[in-house]
Amino acid sequence: MQVAARLGPEARILAMLPDSGRSYLSKFFDDKWMLEHGFLERDAPAPSVSALLGAKRVDSGAIPALVTISAHQKVGEAISLMQQYSISQLPVVRDGEVGSLSDVIGSLQDRDLLDRVFRNADALHEDVATAMQPPLATVDASASVDEIVATLTSGTNAVLVASEGKAAGVVTRSDLLEYLAHRR
Repeated sequence: MQVAARLGPEARILAMLPDSGRSYLSKFFDDKWMLEHGFLERDAPAPSVSALLGAKRVDSGAIPALVTISAHQKVGEAISLMQQYSISQLPVVRDGEVGSLSDVIGSLQDRDLLDRVFRNADALHEDVATAMQPPLATVDASASVDEIVATLTSGTNAVLVASEGKAAGVVTRSDLLEYLAHRR
């Protein structure tokens, strides 16, 4: 009011009356939101998916880089393979070989197999092709881990990692969580 009195009746004055920000705590006071929208920078750059996959291989030792199953194998074989390697998902490939990403035609998830076999014990003898789900989401090995966090926290258990047009491995939520907990 004092400034308006000094400037006279023809002046235009903008007054901003900010509130406490309490209504916005889940938005711009949230570090994740601030990072996503470019208002904050990370202390260190996010690791690449390749680094995450490499750490997984080194730590596990006994698990091959990529475990797959052919669409023509039986569901019971898929379950045995999942138990052998303590994995919860399997990429399904056309003819047992992975030459390129186009050879990956589906995926198996343990929760879906459990439901299928629980409802029908004969499902163990069916071809994997009858039980498979769509292929896992694919991410390039050179991508930042930031690019898979949203996918893995939205209900998807795993992503297929590609390198030079070929499937290179699978990264799960557990893999990412272990990496973040022990590598940072």
